[in-house]
Amino acid sequence: MSRVLLVARHQYLTLVRKRSFLLGTLAFPLLMAVVVALSILAETSGGDLRPLGYVDRSGILPAAPVLPDPARRGQVEIRPYPDRASAQAALEEGDIQGFYVLASDYAASRRVELVYWDQAPGDAVQEQFVDLIQTSALAQVSPEVRDRALQGASLIIRSADGRREVSQEDWFSFVLPMVAGLSFMIAVMSAAGYLLRAVTTEKENRTMEIMITSIRPEQLIGGKALGLMSVSLTQLSVWVVAAVLALVIISRMFASFAVGGVPWSMLVVIAAYFLPAFGLVAGLMITIGSAVTETRQGQQIASLINLLFMAPFFVVTLILSQPNSPLIVALSLFPTTAFLTVIMRWSVTVIPWWQLAASWVLLAGSSAFSVWGAARVLRAGMLRYGQRLDLRAVVQAVRGGR
Repeated sequence: MSRVLLVARHQYLTLVRKRSFLLGTLAFPLLMAVVVALSILAETSGGDLRPLGYVDRSGILPAAPVLPDPARRGQVEIRPYPDRASAQAALEEGDIQGFYVLASDYAASRRVELVYWDQAPGDAVQEQFVDLIQTSALAQVSPEVRDRALQGASLIIRSADGRREVSQEDWFSFVLPMVAGLSFMIAVMSAAGYLLRAVTTEKENRTMEIMITSIRPEQLIGGKALGLMSVSLTQLSVWVVAAVLALVIISRMFASFAVGGVPWSMLVVIAAYFLPAFGLVAGLMITIGSAVTETRQGQQIASLINLLFMAPFFVVTLILSQPNSPLIVALSLFPTTAFLTVIMRWSVTVIPWWQLAASWVLLAGSSAFSVWGAARVLRAGMLRYGQRLDLRAVVQAVRGGR
């Protein structure tokens, strides 16, 4: 076990000290910092806070000025004008940033005209005027009906069996599987490159022959897989922390981005599937690197293997619309597609426990088998130095043939 940890430590330190790893790891937090900074700048700048005018020919709106709500940012005073000429004069003097004109038959035609000088009023100001129209139109109804009408519809997506539902306020539970899937694919592609280069480079410069005299292939492969998994988890941890901090800051500034309850069950499923799925990737990539003689050959084969892990993205519409169809269930059980399919299904339906158990057991078993088989293929590749192992030779090596 000490030799496995020694190889893992060497692999980890070698990769995290590379300039490419540092740039790739810090690029995402820097991007999040820029997004947060721009959001703060847009929120604190306030935009144009001059009053907004209106000419009401329909008689729906109040005749007195409407003062902004101090509890809501970005609101302005809304001033009434008796006719279009006076409103136009105020606009030309710069007293207002624009004005609305409601047609005399507004109740039937819903016709409204917006007049401004250089730049249209901001979205928050226009939404404030829309709220004023809605509130004025509903002035004669009870407060309960008025509040319900102003709140609008609340969309809830519920599974056919009624055991899983996602509301528009709980957008985080719907977005989380996509984010986890993209993070996994980034980890897979980066791990594929690291593993292929680590194995093929050591074979090309014959470092592997020296290492294999003091360590068993199983220990070497296990250490490399553990070290690379630690590298990917380090990178993902930095990204997750940056994304969470950005989400917390933005959600406190913008109420529409507020996150509801944390979907802990989904997070547990993601963690349970991520590690064996990554182990499967590591075993397959080490097997490819052990079978080929050049890095370029391994990259061509690895690109095809990556498609097996990305397959659920090609049927994401079917996963969301028919999450319990035979094809989606099959993808949930197949090891390379299990991780992405299960987490995307989790957000829209209740997955039967036997499917989760069978899927995880198949994935974990395939992961262990891939690492074990990679060690045998590595040994066979060392015995046939300079020769590429074809599929038949790889199968024979896994079976223990000579």
